[in-house]
Amino acid sequence: MPDPGEIIRDPWPPLSYPDFADTHHFLHMGLQVIGKLKLKEPFQPQWSGIPLWISARGLTTGPVHYACGAYEISVDLISHEIACVTNWGYSARFDLASMSVAEFVDRLFHILQRAGVDVSINFMPQEVASPIPFDQDKTRRSYEPVMANSWWQILLSIQRVMEAFRGSFQGKTQRIGIMWGTLDIRDTLFNGKPASPGAKADYIRRNAMNAELIEMGWWAGSAAYPKPAFYSFTHPQPKGIEDAKISPPGSRWDHAMGEFIFDYDDLRKSKDPDGDLQSFFRSAFDAGAERAGWDPNLMGTGRPD
Repeated sequence: MPDPGEIIRDPWPPLSYPDFADTHHFLHMGLQVIGKLKLKEPFQPQWSGIPLWISARGLTTGPVHYACGAYEISVDLISHEIACVTNWGYSARFDLASMSVAEFVDRLFHILQRAGVDVSINFMPQEVASPIPFDQDKTRRSYEPVMANSWWQILLSIQRVMEAFRGSFQGKTQRIGIMWGTLDIRDTLFNGKPASPGAKADYIRRNAMNAELIEMGWWAGSAAYPKPAFYSFTHPQPKGIEDAKISPPGSRWDHAMGEFIFDYDDLRKSKDPDGDLQSFFRSAFDAGAERAGWDPNLMGTGRPD
């Protein structure tokens, strides 16, 4: 058995969105299907119960309560397979490989139905441009295992830094996880005050943005912004936040997106990636908290004595 100290892995591996785009779409739609199964759980404020959780091998739903028991779906991004286990002793799995979203749904629902789980969901993807119903998305999508593994390794590293950053926060938080609608890892901090989501807010936003919050996160890229990047925003957006000076060098306010941005490739050039990411999170938080009038005592100074 190898000594963990001798295992050398890059915690911040390269990830090119143009190369990853097809795999990204496949994972995004597949994870939405899995995530929608969690919508049958009791609602938690700001959707805090529905994210997928990062595990030591990939992602997991955690236990999804069903009847008088529970089942769990795991996305293993080391052995590249989907697994379902239940507390009534059933287990099954299938390989993650290049296929269509529709085929993925068929395979997933087959093993769930054999487990006796009701798989009825809304087949329309959420929070994506030009959505195609999952069962009608029959274009074969490339699944690149190395890039999928790199994506997960980045998520694991980000979660480590996020947990260190939020350890000083004294207000309400949510468990860090993957929001499968937008496929980003996010950490959300609240000051305990309600907020208006806006008169034109849809159902998702009405239940997500009904409290004052500061969020930071990371996504792998999109057609509109074709490179991975960290982000942070404050809701409601305070006046003058776009003029704030944040760190590290390269981080900036993006007027088109209305949030702070720090490109992942800039982090990879850093001599201290963890430190620079902490700096981005803290400076973006301070910019929002100060301008929005948050209690300065909500953010402590570090590890307790």
